Amino acid sequence: MVDKPTYEDLQQRISLLENASKQRDRLESINNALFDISHAVNTTSSIEELFRRIHHALSPIVDTTNFYIALYDRKTDGLTFPFIVDTVDVCYPPVIGVSKTASTTALVIKKKAPVFINKAEIISQRQQSSLVIPDCTPAEVWLGVPLKAEDEIIGVMAVQNYEDPYCYDQTDMNILVAVADQVTIALQRKQAEKALQESEEKFRNIVTTVREGILSMDADWKITYANNHLAEMFGYGLDELSGQSFEVFLHPEDLTNFALRKKERHSGLSSQFERRFIKKDGSELWTIVSATPIHDEKGEFAGSFGTITDITDRKKSEKMLQGKMVELQQAFEQIKTLRGILPICMHCKKIRDDRGYWSQVEIYVRNNTEADFSHGICPDCVKTLYPEYEK
Repeated sequence: MVDKPTYEDLQQRISLLENASKQRDRLESINNALFDISHAVNTTSSIEELFRRIHHALSPIVDTTNFYIALYDRKTDGLTFPFIVDTVDVCYPPVIGVSKTASTTALVIKKKAPVFINKAEIISQRQQSSLVIPDCTPAEVWLGVPLKAEDEIIGVMAVQNYEDPYCYDQTDMNILVAVADQVTIALQRKQAEKALQESEEKFRNIVTTVREGILSMDADWKITYANNHLAEMFGYGLDELSGQSFEVFLHPEDLTNFALRKKERHSGLSSQFERRFIKKDGSELWTIVSATPIHDEKGEFAGSFGTITDITDRKKSEKMLQGKMVELQQAFEQIKTLRGILPICMHCKKIRDDRGYWSQVEIYVRNNTEADFSHGICPDCVKTLYPEYEK
């Protein structure tokens, strides 16, 4: 015959069931928190909004009345506090030199492990430390966990209570440790998104303000992107360039060279060269093109990216300069003939030209230079030929 359970046995079973139920409820709450944090990564537009969602998601399972997230920069050994909820210390100044600071947050970073500490221990550690003491109010209980990416600490997530020293227990620490990994992933993803947005914004500012034509083409040499300056150079609207075959804009005499350049891109080579285009109004456009290939994730050719600089005015100046150089060369050659040895008659002073004909000095000079003669008589000749007029 089986003995009936005693009242104490029933109470113990009920207590076990209640504990098991509480654990299931808490586990469910933890799972919900993790789901909310994961969902927040995909739906929030900024890191600041993500921090608020993390705080809200943790509130049902851990007391987050006083809660903060600190980010650590290993290069500067600095801490920043982008998100703070605190009932006592409303502002946390940035910390530079974490390794030289006696703070609980710095302790988590140094240990690379969770820190669960009460007020007495905090004060004792500060009194015994020779490091810089932070200007903050010690809490009755403080709990912080590292935000760790592989083996590198990128931040600390912490909760604290200024009134109840028994507010947190080991279970709370385990919860924060479990959530920290998800928070770390969320932070890294958001930081990467923010860095990408900033990079895209910088690139957008560059390509829209630089006085260079910028374009990219796909593997079929159709334009996939062009900036405003390129459209202005070619005399087209941006919508007219998009999707257009690049060969349409080439000068007919440059088509053969373009075929060679396509082979260069396919082989992975970048190059810079002169290229002529025909603008929408039919006029000729001289440019310098810098082109580089684009490859996909498999390393296969996916298109080309390039910049185009208008050198039409320079080409016109070069052509004018070449014309002037020809004129100068011709003038120089003419001047050179007068610098040679000229046969001159010792009596009548006639000069023999290259063809063997004798010409008067004034005729020879007039034919070979831009100089001309006007006749006169010098004083010596007046004295010799016309002595009566000498006085």
